Amino acid sequence: MVKKERHESTLNAIYKHNEKYFALSAVIFFGSMFIGYLHLLDFLMVPLQQQFKKSIMEGQIKIETFSLFFSNLEVLLKLFAGGIALGSITAIFIFINGAFIGYFATQAPLADFILLTIPHGIFEIISFIIAGGAGFRLANFVYTFLRDLIEETWYGSFWGKLEHVYNNQKDQLTESIILLGIAILLLLIAAVIEANFTIAWYQYIKGNI
Repeated sequence: MVKKERHESTLNAIYKHNEKYFALSAVIFFGSMFIGYLHLLDFLMVPLQQQFKKSIMEGQIKIETFSLFFSNLEVLLKLFAGGIALGSITAIFIFINGAFIGYFATQAPLADFILLTIPHGIFEIISFIIAGGAGFRLANFVYTFLRDLIEETWYGSFWGKLEHVYNNQKDQLTESIILLGIAILLLLIAAVIEANFTIAWYQYIKGNI
C-alpha cells in the first residue's frame, strides 16, 4: 500500500510539474484539429493523406497491433525529440498531426469517423498530448541547462561545471523520459484496441442503430 501511494504521489507531482506543458500541447493539438477540419491547410493535408493511403496500400501500415504501434511510435519520438530544438519541432509536429486528424474527419460521414475513432482515439490522442508535453519539458531542460552553463559562475574545470549544471537540471530530463514512457504505454493500448476491437465496435453500433 505504501509503495502504491508513493507511485501515485510521484505521478501526481509529475503531472503538476508539467501541467502547463500538457495544456500547451492540448491547445496546439485541438486548435490545429479545428483548422484542419475547416480545410484551411488542404495544400498540406492532401499530400499527407495521399501518402497515408499509399502506406496502407503498399502494406507499410497494416491494421495490426504492432504495425499501428510502431507507425505512431515514430510520431511520438519526433514529438519528444523535437524538444531538443527548444520545443519548436515539437510544436510543429503536434500541429501537423492535429490538423491531419481534423482534415481526415471530413473525408467520411462524421458519425462514422467518430465511431471508428472513439475506442482507440481516446488513448491515442492523450498519448500524443503527453508526448508533446514531454517534448516541451525536454525543451525547458535544454534551455535551462544551456542558460546555467553560460551564465553561472564556476571556478573549476569545464567538465566539473558541466556535471554540476546537469545535476541541477537532471530531474527535468528524468520527468520528460517518464512522460514519454507513459505516452508509449497509452499508444500501445490504443494500437491493441484499434487492431482488435474498433471495427467490431463500429459494426455492432451500426448494426443496432
